Amino acid sequence: MITLASYAKAQNPVVLNDKIAFAESQQFLKRVAFIESENHRKTDFIYQRMEWKIDPAVRYISGEVSTCFKSKLDGLSEIEFDLSSALQIDSILWHNQKLEYTRSSDKLAIQLPVLLAQNQVDSLSIVYRGVPRETGFGSFISATHGPGNTPILWTLSEPYGAKEWWPCKESLTDKIDSIDVIVTTPEYSRTAGNGILLSETVGSGRRTMHWRHRYPIATYLVAIAVTNYENYSDYLELDDKQRIEILNFVYPENLSKAKTETPVTADIMELYNTLAGEYPFADEKYGHAQFGWGGGMEHQTMSFMGNFSFGLIAHELAHQWFGNYITLGSWKDIWLNEGFATYLAGLAYENHAELNQWQIWKDVTKKRVLSEPGGSVFVPDTTSVQRLFDGRLSYAKGGFLLHMQRWILGDEIFFAALQNYFADSKLANGFAFSEDWIRHVETAGDTSLTEFFNDWLYGEGYPIYSATYQQYDPDSLIFNLSQITSHPSVDFFEMPVPVRMYSADKTDSVDFRLNNGANNQPFILNPGFMVDDIVIDPDDWMLCESDEIIQMPVNSTWNKLKIYPNPTLDEIWVVVPNNEQSIQTEIYSSDGRLVRQFRSSKTVLNLATLPASTYFIQVETLNSVFRGKIIKL
Repeated sequence: MITLASYAKAQNPVVLNDKIAFAESQQFLKRVAFIESENHRKTDFIYQRMEWKIDPAVRYISGEVSTCFKSKLDGLSEIEFDLSSALQIDSILWHNQKLEYTRSSDKLAIQLPVLLAQNQVDSLSIVYRGVPRETGFGSFISATHGPGNTPILWTLSEPYGAKEWWPCKESLTDKIDSIDVIVTTPEYSRTAGNGILLSETVGSGRRTMHWRHRYPIATYLVAIAVTNYENYSDYLELDDKQRIEILNFVYPENLSKAKTETPVTADIMELYNTLAGEYPFADEKYGHAQFGWGGGMEHQTMSFMGNFSFGLIAHELAHQWFGNYITLGSWKDIWLNEGFATYLAGLAYENHAELNQWQIWKDVTKKRVLSEPGGSVFVPDTTSVQRLFDGRLSYAKGGFLLHMQRWILGDEIFFAALQNYFADSKLANGFAFSEDWIRHVETAGDTSLTEFFNDWLYGEGYPIYSATYQQYDPDSLIFNLSQITSHPSVDFFEMPVPVRMYSADKTDSVDFRLNNGANNQPFILNPGFMVDDIVIDPDDWMLCESDEIIQMPVNSTWNKLKIYPNPTLDEIWVVVPNNEQSIQTEIYSSDGRLVRQFRSSKTVLNLATLPASTYFIQVETLNSVFRGKIIKL
C-alpha cells in the first residue's frame, strides 16, 4: 500500500490524487463487479437502526439491524438483503415472530408471513454475528496505532463491501432515508460515525455511543471507526449568525498537530458553499475521523482520514456535495464522484494562492493524463475495480474534463451549471448519471456539447497540435493549425484552442482563442507586433500536446490582389495580378471558418450579408495562390 505521509511535506497535489486513487483501488482487488439485484427494486428502505457490539482489538462483530421498508409492488412476499455468507444469523424477527429465510452466496432472502400491498410499510430485525471476511484493505479492519499499539477498528465499504459486515441493500437506486447507529465498545474506546452524536454513556466497563443521521444515505457511505479518540471542533461561521460544526475525532498522539491542520477545512467549505451551494448536511455536522489507511474515504458527514494534508481535506470534503448528496447512479460514471472531487480540490488550490499550488496542480494533472495515449473517463467495464479507481482516468482526466468545460463556457456559465446541478431537486439526496450533468451544462451554456462529450468522456486520447504561420506585417499574420490524435477512437477534437504570441523581447504578448474545427485551418490574426514566439495552451486549459510551430517564409503574393473598395459595405472588385484567371475564391473569417466560396472567375463579389469584421481572401489561379485582407463595415 502507498501511504500519503510524504504528501504533507511535498505539497504535490496530483501525487495526492494518484495515491488516493491507488489506495482506494488496492483494497478492492478481490472484489467482483457490482450487479444490483432486481429484487432490491421491490422495496424502498425508509429507515435502518444498527446496534452493534464491537471490541477494536478483535476482528468480530455482533449486533441487530432493524429495517423499516416500503413495498413497491402489490403482493410482496419476500425481501432480500445483501449479507456475507461468513456471518451467522441468530434470528430474524417480525412483530416478535421468527421468520424463515434462505441464503445463497451473499444473498439473504426472507419470507414474509403476509403479502404486502404496494406502498405498505413494514419492518423486521436481523440478529447476527461473526468475523467479516478479509477483502483487501477495506470493509472491516482491525489494526493498531500509536506508541502503545492501541487497537483501532474501522469500516470502509466502497464500492460493494457493506455486505461484508452488516445486512443491507447494496444499491445505487435506493438510499436509506434515515439511520441510527448505536455502538457499544470497551470503555476506553469511542466510536465515530455518521450524523449527530446524540448520546455517550459509560458504565460497567462499557461505552455506548448513539449517532443519528436524518438524510438519505447510500449504503457504501455508512461507516464506523472505533479507538481511543480525542475530539475537538472547528466551525464555519455563516453570514446569518449560524455556524457549521466540523467535528474531529483524532488519535491522542496526533491531537496537537491535528489542531493546527484541520481549521483550513472551514475555509475550503466556505469556498465550496460559494462555488456549488451550501454544505448539504449543515444542520448536522461535517467531521473527520483519523484511521489507519493511507488515503481518505468520504463517509457521509464524517470523512475517514489517513492524514490532514490540505489536498486530502479538500478532496474528501468535496465528496459531500458530489458523491454523497448527489451520488453516482452507476459505477461506470465514477467520474461524477472522483473527477468532481479532484477538480474541486484543484479549485481550492486556485483560491488559496498563498500555497502556490494551482499551476502545479494543472501541470502535474495534465502530465499524468498525457502519460499514456488512450483510456476513457467513462468506465465501460466495472468488473475491474482497479479500472474504476484509475488515478489517471477517473480522477485526473475526469477532473480535467471539468476544467476544459470551464474553458469552453467561461467561468460564469460553468459555475452556474455547477450550482444548478447541485440544486436540481430530481438529484437531491439521490443518484445521477453523466447525462444529468451534461443536461445542466448544456442548458447553462445554451449550447450542445455532444461532440465534446463524445470525444472526451466516451472517447480516448487527446490532440497533438502543430502549426505554421506567416507574418506579413504587425497586423497581418496567417496561422495554420493542425492536429493529430493520440488514439484512433477520436479522429478530431473540435475545441477552442488558446494561443499566445510574444514579441522578440517578450515585452508584448497577445492571446487568441481559435475555434479549431478542421486540420490545417487558416486563421488571419492581428497581433499588433512582429511575432517571435507562439505557445499553444500557455495556461494549461486543455489536455493536449504541442508539436512544432514553424514560421514560413512570407508569401510574395500577399496583398498583390487589387481589392476595392476596401473597407466595403457590400460589394468588392477583385483583380488578380497579370490578369490571371481565378479558378476558385475563398473567404475566411478571422477565426478560420470558410464563409464564402466562389468557383468561377468572378471579379465582383457580393459580401452584403457578412457581418462587419476582418476577413481573409484567398484566390487560386492556374499558376499561383494570392492572399489578402478585407475589412467589412
